Order: sequence, then C-alpha cells, then structure tokens
Amino acid sequence: MRALLTATGAALALVAVALPAAARTGVDTTGTAYDTAGVVVPITFPVVGATSFSDTFLSCRSGCSRLHMGQDLMGAKMSPLVAACSGTVVTLKRETHVGGGNYLGIACDTGAAKGWSVMYLHVNNDTPGTDDGKGTGKWDFPTGIAEGVRVMQGQLVAWRGDSGDAESTGPHLHFELRKGSGWGGVVYNAYSSLRAAHRIAAPTSSGPHPEGTLLRTPARGYYVVKGGKAYGVSAAVLKVNALSTADAIAASWAEMALYPYGGRLALVSGAVVKDSAGTVWRVSGSTRFPTTALPGQPVTTVGAADFTGLTTSAAPESPLVPGLLVKTAGALAQVGEDGLLHKVGAFAAASWGLKATDAVDAVDLPADLAVPGFGADLGLRDGTLVSAYKVGVGVVSGGYLRRLWDTREVNAYGYAGKPRLGVLASTVAGLGAGEIAGTAGGYGRHW
Repeated sequence: MRALLTATGAALALVAVALPAAARTGVDTTGTAYDTAGVVVPITFPVVGATSFSDTFLSCRSGCSRLHMGQDLMGAKMSPLVAACSGTVVTLKRETHVGGGNYLGIACDTGAAKGWSVMYLHVNNDTPGTDDGKGTGKWDFPTGIAEGVRVMQGQLVAWRGDSGDAESTGPHLHFELRKGSGWGGVVYNAYSSLRAAHRIAAPTSSGPHPEGTLLRTPARGYYVVKGGKAYGVSAAVLKVNALSTADAIAASWAEMALYPYGGRLALVSGAVVKDSAGTVWRVSGSTRFPTTALPGQPVTTVGAADFTGLTTSAAPESPLVPGLLVKTAGALAQVGEDGLLHKVGAFAAASWGLKATDAVDAVDLPADLAVPGFGADLGLRDGTLVSAYKVGVGVVSGGYLRRLWDTREVNAYGYAGKPRLGVLASTVAGLGAGEIAGTAGGYGRHW
C-alpha cells in the first residue's frame, strides 16, 4: 500500500519482515514502522452506512511482498467518510492519473485520540454510478477539505471509492491508525478501535452540531444543542420558543452520546405563558413575574417543569424588562440584557419567531418613562439554516456562519429539504468568518 503513495507513484518492492514470536515491532523495506500491541483509541467509525470488515492487519499482500497496514472497510461506493477524530488534515492527495489513488490523513488533537493519526485510502475517483475514473476533483473530497484545515469529529471529509490499487478489489476504505503525525507515525492495528467506535447515522454538521441545532432522537424526543450539551425540549417550549419540528435534524443515539445532558431548555426571554392554575407570567432572563397578556395575544400553557431554573419575582417598576418587544419609531425592537433597545429586522424576526402583534407600542408606555437608546441590531438565532446570494447555505452558530459548501454536504448533514431563511449577503457578512471546522476559535477555511 505504501508503495503507491510515493511522490513518483513508482511501485516499490516490499518485503515483509518476519518477526520472532516474542517481537512486537517491525519495519518494512519502505521504512514503515508498525507495532502489534493491542490498542483501543476512542474514535467515531469513519464510514456512514453499511460496512463489513475483518481483521487483516499485517496480512500478506502482493504475494507476500508486502504487509497490509490497515483495515479494509468494504461497502458501497460514495458512502460518506467522516473524521474519526477532531484534528488537522496533514496530508491530502488527488490522483493525477487513473489508478494513482486519492487519500487523506488527519492528525488528532483532542481527547484520548490526541497524538494519533487516521489515514483514509481509496477515496472515490469515479463519477457516481460509473467506474470511469473521472470523479477526482468533483467526487473525492467536499469543497473546503484541504491540507491545513481543521476538521471536527464526525465531519464529512470524503467519499468511499476504489481509487489506487482497489480498482480490482471492489470499493472500500483502507483505514490506518498511526501513533504520531500522518505518514510519519507508527502503524497500529485499528481493528479493536473500529469495533469499539461509535457509529453515526449521518455526518454531523462540521463536527458537533452547530449551537442552537434542534435534534430529534429515534424515540422522537427533541433536544437543543447549547454550550456543547443537549437540552430537552417539551412540546410547550417548542411552541413558545418558536422552534419548528420541521427544522429538526435526525440524530442517532450514538450522536446523542456526544452531548452531556444539560437539563430542560429554558423558556425564551420575553415569552408570555400560563401555568396550570391560570396565572399569566412573563419570562425575562432567568426570572418570571406575573403579567397581563396583550389583547389578542395567544398564551401557551406550560408545565411546572418548564419553569425550572427561573426565579419568581414581583412585577418590576419599569415595564421595559429584558426580552420585551417594543414598537417604537416605526420599528420593532427588543429590550436586551444590557437594558438597550435592539432593532429587530425582518430576517431576525423570522429567525427568532418574533411577531409585531406581541409587542408593546411605545405610545402606550407611561409618559414619564425614559425609553432607552438603541444598541446593535438583534442578530439571527443560533441554529438558523440560511441561504444568501454568493454565500450559499450555512448554519448560524455562536456569531459565525458554518458553511455547507455544496449540495452533497447539505444532503449528508441532514439539511436536505429543511426550511431555509433567505437573507441578504450583508446580513450574514456581519457574522464574521465562517469555518468549515465550525468552532469559534477561528480554525478552518474562511469564506
């Protein structure tokens, strides 16, 4: 296998090293070091979809002129390949001739996998539905995957194929586990790690799902991703917080295991709700206080558990509490935690589910009440799937736009058919640099 990965592509004669029974390490004639010690590195299974494999580590290949340094994960061509760990793409090659092979390697940099690398060989080189060898550059790696880009565990990084010397053996991913960075690492048997790996139903959007993503479990429970945790959402809170089940991304139990349980999702600030006794409450930040609904304003009845985390207080002297919607100067604004008014544009209103009919008219406020000044406009809500001219499709998350670079990624990440909020390019331009890696730390490719 390593012979196919030289800069010249020339075939090298590999001679397997015969080890004494007690020996654990070896080096083949290409200089590839390996270790037979049993290891289990916590990883995500690198293929989404039906896959079969057996332990073929150090098996004879090419008439025993070389050893097999990985595990062959057999299955359908074009199955999504995902990052087995979070880390940086340290090597990526696109074939320059049919049969040359496409591959990439990721150096893991977080958790128990830190210090290991995972290698992906036989990445697809065909036009889907064919074996024409003409898919390199279009159907091998998603747009944005390149050397130096940081990827997150579970992120789509390639598609399974039969490039290189797999043309005659059927599509499969040759997967290697190496201690160290990329090709320079010592090869270990990946079999046990693959057997123990958690599997996901679909690539996760840029690794862990973007902040604010609404997830749906196989049992049809709903959770919102917030601060790296999953918060349960009741039917009442879904309605009050203007979260639509049509936007929910299907998540497997293995994906849900990526998130510690954070408790129940809090009612959104500004919500007007009713308890089982009929008392109407306004939610403001982490408090609730008795209030009166506006004429015609629908009030949802919520359960006692939906008030979890909220302290009860008397109605404040000033009605201008955080979360309150106000119609002033011909515009809709919301009082922020900073006490300032934040203008709510049409896109932000659609993103948050805010309605002018739920707003207090400034002319109805006490004449002696000092109306605060304006701060920055209200931004789009985390988890909003948007599309914009010349920007494309992305998910708002933590003040950033996580790009979904092409239709294949939209499909792979579970966003196909999901409602998109069409916005102006200037609206998302204010979000800052979008990252393929999906972290607020500035990793990855910027648009």
